[in-house]
Amino acid sequence: EIVSRLLGEMGLEERIGQLFIFQADQTVMPSWYRDLLEQVKPGGVIFVQPNIGTADQIKRYIRAIHRSNTAVPPFVAIDQEGGNVVRLVGDPAPGAIELGKLDPDDARAKARDRARFLAEFGFDVNFAPVADVAYKSTSTMYLRRFGSDPGAVAETVAQVVRGSRQLDIMGAAKHFPGHGRTTIDSHAKVPQVTLTWNQWKESDGLPFRAAIDAGVEMVMVGHLRYPEWDDQPASLSKVAVSKLRNNLEYDRVILTDDLGMGALSEMDSFEVLDRAIDAGMDMLLYTKTPAGWQTMIDHLEKRVRAGDVERKRIDASVRRILRLKVDHFRLKG
Repeated sequence: EIVSRLLGEMGLEERIGQLFIFQADQTVMPSWYRDLLEQVKPGGVIFVQPNIGTADQIKRYIRAIHRSNTAVPPFVAIDQEGGNVVRLVGDPAPGAIELGKLDPDDARAKARDRARFLAEFGFDVNFAPVADVAYKSTSTMYLRRFGSDPGAVAETVAQVVRGSRQLDIMGAAKHFPGHGRTTIDSHAKVPQVTLTWNQWKESDGLPFRAAIDAGVEMVMVGHLRYPEWDDQPASLSKVAVSKLRNNLEYDRVILTDDLGMGALSEMDSFEVLDRAIDAGMDMLLYTKTPAGWQTMIDHLEKRVRAGDVERKRIDASVRRILRLKVDHFRLKG
C-alpha cells in the first residue's frame, strides 16, 4: 500500500510535521520561509488575508509550497466560505445565506463553481462548509450559515461537499459539534452549548452527519464546550473525537480550529498543543504560533520519545493524512 510505503520512509520528526498546518508568510514566499518548509515539512499551509496578493503571486506561492516537499506535498488551505468570510475576490459562488436558499442541484453547481475557482489558483482544501445551524439572528454564525432548519442545512451541506469533491477541492465541515446556538465568539472566549448527545443527533448533528455521508475529507472541531458531553473545549476533547470516530464512524482527518484563537488564550500554549494531541486530533491549525515551528515539533517528539504519546497514535493520524494526499496529489510513493 502506497500509504504504508510513504509512512515507512518518514522518520518520527517528519511524521510529526504532518500533523501541523501553519500560516503562509507575506504574499511572496520569503527565502527563509522556503527553508523552513523544507526543514519542517508541515502537513499543510493556510492562506489568510495578509497572504493574498495578485492571482499570479498566489499561484506562484502555492506552486513553491507544493515543491517544498515533492514526496508528500503540504496541503494548501483557505477559508473561502463566501458571504462575509472570503479571502479571494471574484468568487463565482454566493455566500452561505444565498446558497442555503437554492435547490440541491443549484447548490451543488455553485459549490463546483467555487471549487473550480479555487483549483485555478492551486488550492487543495477549502475550510468549508459551515455546518452550524443558526436558529436566531443573535447567533455568532448567523451570517455564515445555510439556514435555521437542521434538515435543510444538512441537504445544502451535503450538496456543497459533493460539488467541491467533483473538482478535487477537499472540504472541512465545521465547527463540530456546532456553534450555531452560541452568541459568544470563540475568537474571544469559549462558548457553551447545553445539548445532550441524543438531542444533538436529532438537531445540530444532522448537517455533520450529512457531510460525513457525502464523503467530506475533514471535520474541523471548534473551541466550544458541550458540558453534557465533556468539560473540555471540543477542540481539546477526547469525547468529541470519540463521538466522531465511534458514534459517527468517521475515519478521515479531524482537525482543530485555529489554536491561536482567543478562546484558548488563558491556557499555556504548549498545554493546548499537548491536549489537542492527547484528544486524538489528526491536524492542528495555527495562524499565529506560540513558538518556532521546529520548537513545536521538537516538543511533541520529546513527548513521543518519553513514552507520553504513543508512536502508533501519531502514525494513525499520519496515515489518515497520507490517504488524502495519495488520492489528491496522486502520489506514487
